[in-house]
Amino acid sequence: MVAQTSAQSKAPLIILIIIILVALSFIVKQAMPKKYYYTADLKCESCGAVFQQKISTGTTFPVKCPKCKKKTAYRAIKCLDCGEIFTIHPPKLGEMVSPEMMMPKCPKCASMNLGRVFEPKK
Repeated sequence: MVAQTSAQSKAPLIILIIIILVALSFIVKQAMPKKYYYTADLKCESCGAVFQQKISTGTTFPVKCPKCKKKTAYRAIKCLDCGEIFTIHPPKLGEMVSPEMMMPKCPKCASMNLGRVFEPKK
């Protein structure tokens, strides 16, 4: 009879501990930063493939190319005057940003009339 009373008195304590653990895991999950994704136009510098890919904010470049599987794909921009598609490289941590990075221009015709490679889907 004593063993049953001891087990019965521990049951509410075990249930309380489980509830606390579930609540703590919920709080930790809510406190974690959320990842946001966007669709980027990319070009592989190894194989020349131009593609769109969903990437998360904070992604470090280069990313892996789906065609050649090499990690040599960067953000791509299209010259609206001559049609050239070229890559832009983000500055490395602590690196000074060049004026070209601030205001990129087409390496083929030097135009600054630039836009997206692919039209946004509606």
